[in-house]
Amino acid sequence: MMKAQHIDVLLAIEAAGSIRGASKLLSKTQPAVTKSLRSAENDLGVRVFNRAPSGVVVTAEGFPVLRRAKIIRAELQRMQEEIAQNRGEGTGNLSVIVSPLAAHRIISPAIERFKRRFPQVNFQISSGQEPFAFGPVRDGTVDMVIGPSPNLSETFGLDVRHLFEAPITVITGGHSKWKGVGDLEELAKGDWVMIGTRARLPFLQDRFVEKGLAPPTPSVTADSISSVLSIIEDSNYLCTYPQLLVEVSREKWGIVDLEVSDQLKPADIAMATSSEKPPTPALKHFCDCVVQVAEDEFS
Repeated sequence: MMKAQHIDVLLAIEAAGSIRGASKLLSKTQPAVTKSLRSAENDLGVRVFNRAPSGVVVTAEGFPVLRRAKIIRAELQRMQEEIAQNRGEGTGNLSVIVSPLAAHRIISPAIERFKRRFPQVNFQISSGQEPFAFGPVRDGTVDMVIGPSPNLSETFGLDVRHLFEAPITVITGGHSKWKGVGDLEELAKGDWVMIGTRARLPFLQDRFVEKGLAPPTPSVTADSISSVLSIIEDSNYLCTYPQLLVEVSREKWGIVDLEVSDQLKPADIAMATSSEKPPTPALKHFCDCVVQVAEDEFS
């Protein structure tokens, strides 16, 4: 069985891309890192890395080993943090994935409220979209996702709590040919951009299907909301967009929102945490802070 200390060695080698780089990260000699790697691979019975002239390359057998190593390290870290927090030490780390709307309206006031009790806890805030954002929560490498609620089929392993409903509108370029058009059936014929990857396609198309309309298929997708807005600006592209972000986005980008005659289904914004892994005291308190901010902002 692989020893716990080998986990840091494997993950350091992956991060650095070489034995030499890992030795610097770990403040160990190269021979010591090489010995630990050989010992870990012998214990596992698989080769995790192939040696190459420029460093190391992860093997096919190594990818699942490294994925589980990250999960184990995250759980060990949470165990240490929970012990410290139960002793009254306000230290630790929280990793949160947020949608653009959550980043704009929820995360900053929630952190400000949270820091009054846990001033020394560090945050890693990342942007992400459903459904891929939920995988890291299930495996424990991320603590929470704040954004559109997962479909029912995606809720396994998750504790999902509704926060508020976000109205959805359609935006286009400031000089678009679609400016002033409000008929959803006509708009569906246009060229569409979608925030996120194509895995989010049902979130766009279902809003049309439920109204008996042929759904659009976006020709462009982008994870970055800035990229989406720069593409739409002064173009004929169309995009579904949170109404609550339109005003602030319009201040910087050449976009307009359309008065759609048939209102689109709002987005259910929720908070998702793992239902399988016990939360630390810090995570429990941050959940409370997120709920309180959502109630203050949208109730």
